[in-house]
Amino acid sequence: MPAMHVGICRFTLLISQSHSLKEKRRVLRRVRDKAKALGVTIAEVGAQDTWQRAELAFAVVAGERDRVDTLVAGVVRHCAGLDGAQLVTARREVLAFGDDWYASAADITAAWDDKAAGEGGDLSWVPSAWLSEEEP
Repeated sequence: MPAMHVGICRFTLLISQSHSLKEKRRVLRRVRDKAKALGVTIAEVGAQDTWQRAELAFAVVAGERDRVDTLVAGVVRHCAGLDGAQLVTARREVLAFGDDWYASAADITAAWDDKAAGEGGDLSWVPSAWLSEEEP
């Protein structure tokens, strides 16, 4: 059964040489740039007001669990290896979603068609071009 694997990682970096939020942001910019080169977007999810600590998180998706593990480990390794940043803690988790999970998904197009037909709800906020069948 084909599955989709989602790897989630949250980690903390110590930025000991930082003496201001500006210096911290300079280091985090390098971390984000390095992760972006690997195809991952990292978000700061905690400790935004501290100068010497950053709590960061990201997620990756792949068809194979081994690929997710490799991606997560690579991103953490590259981010922790930058000058001025020391990895303090990291937690990662891999979740699998198979066809059985997707099979129970609701068909939202039917609900939209019902609303467009006027059977439920106010669509005054929807631009008329979206409701028409014609292409602009």
